[in-house]
Amino acid sequence: MKFDYGDYVVARTKDSVGNVAESKCWVVGITPVENEQDARNFNYPIGTVLYTVEFPDGTDALMPEEDLRPPE
Repeated sequence: MKFDYGDYVVARTKDSVGNVAESKCWVVGITPVENEQDARNFNYPIGTVLYTVEFPDGTDALMPEEDLRPPE
């Protein structure tokens, strides 16, 4: 699924013991991994789309597309 700037999404994260948590957030940036340098910098394969998301508390995170979903 492709997202756009300002989209309201649900981010899925795992803690150190593998528990999954979901948090609502907004897309504030989109970064495609387009070349070898990007792949090394972000540690994701070429073709991955990374989204910067902002949470209600003001924190943000860079997350791959597969860790986001639309809210229900």
